[in-house]
Amino acid sequence: MKDSQQPHSKSRRSGRPRRPRRSNSLGPQTGAARPPRRAARSNNDNAGMFSDMVDPSRHARRTRRSSRSTWPPQPRTPFLPKLPMPLVYGVRLLIIGLGVAAIAGTVLSVLTPADDQLIQGSAAETQSAVTASAAPEGDVLAATQELAPLNESLVELQDLFPELTPTIYVFDLDTGDYADVAGNTEIAAASTIKLPVLIAFFKAVDDGRITIEQTLAMQSSQIARGSGDMQVQPPGTRYTALDVATQMIINSDNTATNMMIDLLGGADELNQLFAEWGLTMTVLRNPLPDLSGTNTTSAQDLVRMVAHLHKGEILSLRSRDRVLNILQRTYNKKLLPAGVSETTLSYNKTGDIGTVLGDVALMDLPNGKRYAISTLVQRPENDGRAQELIRRISQTAYQTMSKATPVLNPGDTSTETDSQSDTEPSASDPPNP
Repeated sequence: MKDSQQPHSKSRRSGRPRRPRRSNSLGPQTGAARPPRRAARSNNDNAGMFSDMVDPSRHARRTRRSSRSTWPPQPRTPFLPKLPMPLVYGVRLLIIGLGVAAIAGTVLSVLTPADDQLIQGSAAETQSAVTASAAPEGDVLAATQELAPLNESLVELQDLFPELTPTIYVFDLDTGDYADVAGNTEIAAASTIKLPVLIAFFKAVDDGRITIEQTLAMQSSQIARGSGDMQVQPPGTRYTALDVATQMIINSDNTATNMMIDLLGGADELNQLFAEWGLTMTVLRNPLPDLSGTNTTSAQDLVRMVAHLHKGEILSLRSRDRVLNILQRTYNKKLLPAGVSETTLSYNKTGDIGTVLGDVALMDLPNGKRYAISTLVQRPENDGRAQELIRRISQTAYQTMSKATPVLNPGDTSTETDSQSDTEPSASDPPNP
């Protein structure tokens, strides 16, 4: 029998009985009657091997219906525990602060770019700190930065006078900048050693061990030849202590110096005091005039003494003013003071023996700057070129410190002929230390 003759034939794919086709006509079907439902189920039960399988599409629909959430929806369990609200707000504020700081830093870096000069200045400060570290802590002569151009100019001056050997030290009392040409070399002090003796005298006055009004009787053992007028007075002549100290400086009186050394306790007492002040090369070994040069110092030691005086760390203000007043009245202004302008105040002390000529000074410029300078020149016996060299040294340092035009023509030697003052010995007398 064909399939068309079987009203409930099975489908080839699913094994289910096919439904009978409906007729397109409106009238009753003329074909065979629809079999009862039970017969269909019986036929279905007798289907093939796939009759017991579940329809996959129906299973999927049931799964989707069962997975639908109920209403109202249940809250999900958070992955992290819930934090307290103050802590949450604190974290938010921290994040906002970091963001604002990052933005502000970026804006500032754009508005204020790095400056090369600032970097160079930092490097220079670092180098200055390294240079200053060589000096002891609290040193009155703590150097900061070398004045290299000035140093080179001073060395060039030395080449102009090959037979002379200068030692030079220049120190800016305002900034600590310095120039050094063998400044720490030990050399004969001549009369420049009278500067620390003068400060030692006023130190004793401040300590109450001496008064400036007390009188001193000149002893015959203290009388010395060379510079000064007190040597012509008879032994026993009396002077006040202040007069003796003043003559020791302004007229470089050797007799007054010997009287002052004895008053202060002798050479050993003074040498101990010099060492306390940091004067490493300054030693008093013999009374004046010491033409053989056994008393020694250095250009740096003399500048250190001026720095002590400037800072007022050793003397009271009154005693310091008296020392400056005496130094300003020094008769011999033909060395370092001759290299600066006439409006510059100079406080100096010279020294002169046959083989050494020197000067130390505190220069007070019209613009208010102050610097200390000292030079001691080794020379052939009484070589007059040492005067000219010292003047040029002073002129070179003054130009650097003040940025002023030269005030002394290097070729002008008219001042060399007037080498003696009215109070100094003549050319036939022994040299003025």
